[in-house]
Amino acid sequence: MAAQPPVLLIGVDDATQAILTDVLKFASVTSVPFDLEKIMDPIEPAPTVILTTAPDVGTSVEVAQALRMQYSAASIFMLSSNKSGFERKDFIKNGFTDAFLLPMDINSLKVSVNEAIAKAGADGLKVYRAVKLLDLEPGEVLDFDTSVFLSANKKYVRISQSGDSIDEARLEKIKKNKVNNLHVASNQIQKFYDHTAKKLAKIGSNRTMSETERKEKLTSSVRELMSGMFSAEAASFQTGKEVMKNCEGIVSAYIMQNGDAEWYARIQTILGEHGDQYSHSGNVSTLAALFSMGLGIGKPEDLALGGLLHDIGKATLPADIQETESEDLTPEQMVEYKKHPELSVSMIKDKKIVVPEIVNKMIVQHHELYNGTGFPKGYFGDRICKEAQILALADKFDHLTKLKPGRPLVSPREAVNILKNAQINDPSL
Repeated sequence: MAAQPPVLLIGVDDATQAILTDVLKFASVTSVPFDLEKIMDPIEPAPTVILTTAPDVGTSVEVAQALRMQYSAASIFMLSSNKSGFERKDFIKNGFTDAFLLPMDINSLKVSVNEAIAKAGADGLKVYRAVKLLDLEPGEVLDFDTSVFLSANKKYVRISQSGDSIDEARLEKIKKNKVNNLHVASNQIQKFYDHTAKKLAKIGSNRTMSETERKEKLTSSVRELMSGMFSAEAASFQTGKEVMKNCEGIVSAYIMQNGDAEWYARIQTILGEHGDQYSHSGNVSTLAALFSMGLGIGKPEDLALGGLLHDIGKATLPADIQETESEDLTPEQMVEYKKHPELSVSMIKDKKIVVPEIVNKMIVQHHELYNGTGFPKGYFGDRICKEAQILALADKFDHLTKLKPGRPLVSPREAVNILKNAQINDPSL
């Protein structure tokens, strides 16, 4: 059996280690306090390094730079639970491979650490990336393996090997089983990117990237946007304009630009993934814009912007609430959770981000219900704007179709039926 790759934890508390338990079991872990002498004890081979922020940011940067000199090719990850002044770009510029704001970035952290340990040769650890079924065509020879994830029993099952093709009957069977994504091992994902790039170039498509890459770039851009909201830079109308410019860029590049995809196909590209808060915001933004187009209600660009920003207030809630599904919250936690629509609008205003007033209105109302039992104000009937109802539909639709291990996949049609049944007494749309 191969030796487990080393991981060096610096100042990482027990709670954070518990979050990473499933990943760290494939590694040889050394945990040390934030002590420079112990930190610089050499480890061979070079470890994956995970450290929390020092008492001051400057020390964290100095340590990262020292570690980078000692382990030039190592993955060095910084963790912080302090939103104030969290500057991800600055951390990366100063030697970190990436920086994660907890609890918002828990999923991103797990994926990155998983891939770093797998790349280091962890025995028995295989990391997969979701790829869109729409990016693959029947009969084309693939130079990478593909697998399908069975959510009910949490297993990956290989369906094709490198050098094989997937015939039309197989693809149709996969689609009928409500699967919109296949999975490719992370060490083969570049082959997938190369394959789709060559195919797009060959057919002369006006699309510049595959649906898989578009979704990944959207999620990454939303993460950048949200982490930038906690910048230490004093809020001003200039910084607000910059945030708004970034939002508009995301909407233009990844949401309103649909390439060759059909309306229904666009919906399929965002369903059936594990997801986190960043992918959820991107999904809701896309769905809200598409529903706006399909129903002829509101401006799709406004709905897309509302989707991007609708939940940013959750970042100010206690960690235990952020980490818990809304249906599993205690009554006490639910009281705090119900504040997030107003917190989102307050954050937009505090950051001096000037958005159309309808965007603020739809964000604050996206959990209101037509029968008056929603929150935060308990509005009912026509007091709830149509745009808020569209945003609420997109939010619920994404929640229903999200991939949850241990739960069967929910198809778009099933999600619509669930929403219809839930709204028998709430005829909001």
